[in-house]
Amino acid sequence: MFIVRTAILWIIISTIINAYLMTLPIPVLRKRDYPANYLIKRNNRIDIQNNRECAAFSTAYVLRHFGMEADGDELYTNFPSKVRSGNVYPKGIRTVLRKKGFKTNYYKGNINTLKYEVSKGTPVIVFIKVHKDRNNLHFVPVVGYDKEYFYLSESLRQLVNCNDDNNSYNRKVPINEFRKLWNIKNINIPLYSNTYITVDATQS
Repeated sequence: MFIVRTAILWIIISTIINAYLMTLPIPVLRKRDYPANYLIKRNNRIDIQNNRECAAFSTAYVLRHFGMEADGDELYTNFPSKVRSGNVYPKGIRTVLRKKGFKTNYYKGNINTLKYEVSKGTPVIVFIKVHKDRNNLHFVPVVGYDKEYFYLSESLRQLVNCNDDNNSYNRKVPINEFRKLWNIKNINIPLYSNTYITVDATQS
């Protein structure tokens, strides 16, 4: 009984800490209609990060999507919600975008809800693992999908796996593989699998 109580207490405490540091994702499960295939086609460039700047590079990519010139390295210098290791909490991305005048939401969903959001025409920043069997976490914009793949604008050079003469994406991930990468829950962040940040096309 003591172990159960301790486990419940740990979950409550970690949830409160994470809610402050990361903001709590809003669960969405309602199925909406969306096209079978969709790719965001917008003149944008994909920059490659050097260390742990994926939050800033993802944010810069979204800002450029809206026609605002942004550089990942420059953004990262004063990026909010950064920890000593150099990693950034999701809250940091939302803070930067809000300061630029955009409305963001942080959702916990599934493959269908993610496809629906991408089909609105704005890159969606997902929170995934770098490798499915390790705990290093990564932010990356999803810019398209079809029945088999998600298409990403990847800022980690070692993960780039395609060059289809397309400046929208440089990585495609089979959907079953993506599910494993998207399952990031562990004892410290039990609620953060299948989460993503959406940005409203209309500035707030």
